[in-house]
Amino acid sequence: MGALISAAGTSNRPRSILAGPLNGVRLLIAVATLVAAGACAGASQVPPIASSSISPSLGVDLAEYTRTTDGLYYKEVRVGTGAEAMASSRVTVAYRLLLANGTQVDSSTGLPIRLARDPIIKGWKLGIPGMRVGGSRILIIPPELGYGWQKVGLVPANSTLLFNVQLLKVE
Repeated sequence: MGALISAAGTSNRPRSILAGPLNGVRLLIAVATLVAAGACAGASQVPPIASSSISPSLGVDLAEYTRTTDGLYYKEVRVGTGAEAMASSRVTVAYRLLLANGTQVDSSTGLPIRLARDPIIKGWKLGIPGMRVGGSRILIIPPELGYGWQKVGLVPANSTLLFNVQLLKVE
């Protein structure tokens, strides 16, 4: 095994990269670099959903949907006229959840949620704000914004989720 050489090149003992008078600055630079790398590896890394991965029986044409920079697809079915949901709102929604193969796996006629505080999937945190009471949207959520690699209930791991969401109430 070869000898370890320090940054100064004078010793064969290992030296910490954080050693020396600038260790706080070096630590801040290391943390900032990791945070920046994490930010860059975020939403822009969600690949587009392939139209072929959604059952033709659902009649989904992704060209009719808006794709956000986070990778969420949405389509306004009906624009509401009531109060607008914000990222911090408490809302009540009715929804129907389908898998990409067309299988319905969940639904609700009145689910109250706090968008900023409740443990809901990121696709909902991104897809519900901006809706108005009385409105309806279809959200197509890639696995990265849904349940990811986890199997949850009847939803298999790595599933693309199709939600038909109706906004019933904003508090």
